[in-house]
Amino acid sequence: MLALLCSACTEKPLSTQETQNLLSQYTWVYTAPNSDTPIELTFKDNQLSAYASCNSMGSPYKIVEQQIITQSSFLSTEMGCPPHLEKQESFIKGFFEQPVPFKISSRSNQHPKLIFQKDQQEYIFIGTKRSHKSKAAHGE
Repeated sequence: MLALLCSACTEKPLSTQETQNLLSQYTWVYTAPNSDTPIELTFKDNQLSAYASCNSMGSPYKIVEQQIITQSSFLSTEMGCPPHLEKQESFIKGFFEQPVPFKISSRSNQHPKLIFQKDQQEYIFIGTKRSHKSKAAHGE
């Protein structure tokens, strides 16, 4: 009985296709400490898009061994931004320069967590279900 209860506590790893499907259903939001500007990530058609309240950014990506790997540098619109937004954009561009290990905690179907491991820290992006009727997300 105990083994059965413990097995219910651990989440079964998702396949790459299941992971991509789950990623594409949500807008993933992270707000850095000491910032009030959220960073939004969206995943659609093998494209990772990021938005931090100024420029839209994006890059093709793939998932390999529970890591997100961008296949090129982030492309970005080139609007001038206030310094605090430029800092957010630099952060997210640099974040994906190297493959980033991640996991998805989907115990809460309403707001799953996309958890990245980078530089011995966890970065938790909270998922909000995307509406099929809403406008395209930033950067798409």
